Amino acid sequence: MSDQDFIIKKVDPSCAAAVPGVFRAIYGDAFPVQYVYHADLIMAEIEAGRLDSSLAFDAVGNPVGYIALYKNSPNPQLWEGGNLLVVPDSAGSDLAWLLLQHYAQPENMPAVGSDGIFGEAVCHHYFTQMGGVKCGFGDYALMLDQVNGASFQEHGPETERVACLLQFLEQSDPTGLCYLPEQYLEQLQRLLAPLRPRTVLPGSVPLPVTGETTSSDTWFSDAGTWRISVSTIGINWPAFLDQLLEQARQRQVVSLQVVLSAGLDCITAAVQEMRQRGFFLGGLFPRWFGSDGIALQQVLGKEPDYDGIKLYSPVAKQLLEFIRSDRESVLA
Repeated sequence: MSDQDFIIKKVDPSCAAAVPGVFRAIYGDAFPVQYVYHADLIMAEIEAGRLDSSLAFDAVGNPVGYIALYKNSPNPQLWEGGNLLVVPDSAGSDLAWLLLQHYAQPENMPAVGSDGIFGEAVCHHYFTQMGGVKCGFGDYALMLDQVNGASFQEHGPETERVACLLQFLEQSDPTGLCYLPEQYLEQLQRLLAPLRPRTVLPGSVPLPVTGETTSSDTWFSDAGTWRISVSTIGINWPAFLDQLLEQARQRQVVSLQVVLSAGLDCITAAVQEMRQRGFFLGGLFPRWFGSDGIALQQVLGKEPDYDGIKLYSPVAKQLLEFIRSDRESVLA
């Protein structure tokens, strides 16, 4: 089937009822986000500004593919791309590539505006990573053991856990200062290089002696993954980290991720407290807070599944080498 045989259009009331069938063709009724099976709930997400999605139709009007943007970070102007689906009958076509390119075109972005799009490409195959790079996305963070391998029945990864590579496409100019932890200055400057210009400074101010740490979090219980986004740091930062680690062990978290705002001028001292507790670098989460985010991580209760990680770009491969070395230095 040629590219001309597919039509991609925004999901609206005229076609929302077709979305559940695309998900059922691949997942049955087991997709973990249940609103995708209800046209009225899909439209409610779209009308609330939390979702922007598109359907692909074949030459005779059958729905055969889907892709979406949704909001999943502290920055309301940052979109996550995902849910790239192609029904089995169209799996041999170029439709997956066409859908992947769709939101890389500015005219297809949500009208409300965007600081950028990020995606988290699984690392047990190359397709999504390669497609992201070809669409202009860069590779910025590698989070080890993020997803349960059993979740990918269609690919059958040979590892217990699957790493994810954060890819990002910037769509507006950043404002404010970007403070970097001095422990990772060179590596993070390397990751920042392809992005739009920022005013970058070392975050060398001591930890605050007043105030409270503020954060938001997402707990992916089925995946055993917990991501905490820290927007301010207070006098309780060491105690905050100790409580976080204790709660993570109680929850049996495997992938523990903490994203610090690069708007924090005390980020070097904050990272030092984290390294003393076993955290090591994950990478850069561009525009995560409006300002950038610096991600650190731990893999709890096991060794990381390094052998199953397949990486496409030289940037991602270099980042993995750095992360392995950093983890070893922290544990030593």
